[in-house]
Amino acid sequence: MKEIIVLAKIKFDLRDPDEAYFAQHEIESILGAKVKPVKTIPALFKDYPFNKLSDEIIQIITRHLYLGEIQGYLASVECIDASKLIFQPAFFKEIYLIIETPVAEKEIEQNLSLFNKELYQIFEVPLENGKRIFVIRLFPLQTLFEYVTDVKKLPQVAITPKNKKNWNDYFLEKEEGIEKGLNDMLNHIKLNHYRAPHFGLGKRHIGDFIDWATTDLRKPFLHYLHKYKGKGDPRISRALINILRINKGETILDPFVGSGAFIADAPTMGLNAIGVEILEIGKLISEVKCSLDYDIKSLRREIIDLFSNISYSGQDLFTFNLEDEIREIKSKLKKHTEENRFYTNIIPHLPKIIYLKNKIEQIEDKKIRNFLLLLLSQKIVEFSEKKRSNNFIESFMSYIEDRYLTLYATLKLADKLNVNITEGKVKIIKADSTKMDFIDDDSIDGILTSPPYFDALDYIGNNKISIIILGFDDDLKFGSTKDYYSRFEKYNLELPDSSINLINLLRKSRRSMKAQIVENYLRMMKLSFRECYRVLKPRRYYAMVVSKYHSWIINGEEQRIETSKVLADLGISEGFKLAGIIQHGLSKADKGKINVEDILVFQK
Repeated sequence: MKEIIVLAKIKFDLRDPDEAYFAQHEIESILGAKVKPVKTIPALFKDYPFNKLSDEIIQIITRHLYLGEIQGYLASVECIDASKLIFQPAFFKEIYLIIETPVAEKEIEQNLSLFNKELYQIFEVPLENGKRIFVIRLFPLQTLFEYVTDVKKLPQVAITPKNKKNWNDYFLEKEEGIEKGLNDMLNHIKLNHYRAPHFGLGKRHIGDFIDWATTDLRKPFLHYLHKYKGKGDPRISRALINILRINKGETILDPFVGSGAFIADAPTMGLNAIGVEILEIGKLISEVKCSLDYDIKSLRREIIDLFSNISYSGQDLFTFNLEDEIREIKSKLKKHTEENRFYTNIIPHLPKIIYLKNKIEQIEDKKIRNFLLLLLSQKIVEFSEKKRSNNFIESFMSYIEDRYLTLYATLKLADKLNVNITEGKVKIIKADSTKMDFIDDDSIDGILTSPPYFDALDYIGNNKISIIILGFDDDLKFGSTKDYYSRFEKYNLELPDSSINLINLLRKSRRSMKAQIVENYLRMMKLSFRECYRVLKPRRYYAMVVSKYHSWIINGEEQRIETSKVLADLGISEGFKLAGIIQHGLSKADKGKINVEDILVFQK
């Protein structure tokens, strides 16, 4: 095979036009070759070899195109490992390999490392010269798992069973609906390319859901399990791993792991990951989110046992002698919140929350216990942020059902596709990224993170009620981000000119306290860069997502400062080379003072 044409078709449900451009960096990293943007995929069929393809193949390729400026990317390569194009991409709906050759289909599969027929299709087009054009249609794994969200919308899953005798029968019927939906989905993707989706009410077929650019986020794996300030977008996070050019079996590090968004997909890509996090609440979220390795039968059994032994009203609440615990937690909440709106909103629900917490803490399996405690934490956050009159226990049970069915569908789809999505191992360590002595020198294959953005976000605020109820008292010691940064005031470090200029600018505008916070932050970041440089292998990459600008009041007026350059200079001062900068639109749900992000790509 002298030439392989690669056509990577962008997903048609992108949220931001910048993602289409970001996708170029991803596909070039996976291919190890430059690609050309394709503004209009149908225009390709004017020229060879696309003009030799059948109507059916053309229909498949031109179906579900992104309606933005770029619809895909085109490349020509001499050799390729097609399995990488299946297991790694985040931004592509389908990828096509087009080859003119006299060899047989079986030999093509061997040459391209194609072994799992569930994840590709091959079409053959005979030519007059005796040769043939083969079109290999690849289904990126992450895209298939995004459709789990749509499977759960099918009537047989979404509608409550009418004749439910007990919780076992209830979940059994839902699980059967999911299995049927997954089978229909895999069949639809390969065979139903002429079917038009139903628009409006009454959707019953899986194609009515996956063939539309839905307004709902498609949430693969355990992303969006718990609210957390500044968490990364799952697609961008996965694409960042690809930009690092990491190979299967290697290890990545996130030194500011937060809720684990940036490394959650690592196990599904056959990668190992280490996350470093100073907050116990962040560690809990990351540990649950980054592990899909559940004994689903045991989880199901514990959920059914929990549901069978709690009442919606919590009428057996006081049989557990919880009065003292409720009083103690109420007192702590009052002290640490100063009776703010979060306190006022959660107090009516506190007895039921403590009741549920105690029920969950009786579960022996730590992994299952933490899974359910995290779901409880999410409902605490929801009920503290907004005054709600609905029953907390009912809401919590509904959320458990939703997350369990997501996990069930995910693991069942992996089984049907015969893929291992728990091959990589993730370890979350409660520690400070400025002191990572538990990681050996030159041992990490790639680093990616999104560090704190100066003072833009409060990482404890919206989780404080949950932190107190779950007993994560150490998290309260950190206070605000400025309190944490003050720990680094004692370090006498030589900062780059751009850092000194920013500090002096704030001081001259009589913002001496703010200047000290920024200086402490920059000291912390310099020490973190130093540690990351130590643990990263030579010539490997460190991708850091940062705010391009940050706004402060300078001399009475709001002024926008390009802070990404300040952080880039800090990295360079610790030995890194700045290999590139990727600018893209905001990928965070809670933007604070952030509007545009830069991805700084460093190389050791």
